[in-house]
Amino acid sequence: MPDFLIDPELWIRASPPIVLRRTTEAVDFIRKVSLSSRDRAWQEILQSFEAARDEWNAIEVVVHLELLLEARGLLIEASRSLQNQSRAA
Repeated sequence: MPDFLIDPELWIRASPPIVLRRTTEAVDFIRKVSLSSRDRAWQEILQSFEAARDEWNAIEVVVHLELLLEARGLLIEASRSLQNQSRAA
């Protein structure tokens, strides 16, 4: 699978927070999650990423990943992550 930029990046609720900036990072994250979860949705997203052959397809899968993260309560809102970044600076 080609590697594409994720813009805006996805911030995942963890300690410390995980930031996905590239599609290869997203695939690595999903592989780890799918190993510890029986949730079929993670496998489906992984298969979609592996099937993506161009940037447009990858962007579509990133949107689906974002929706899945949000549905599972794992997505940190972009505005909140930017606030945290500015506080750390």
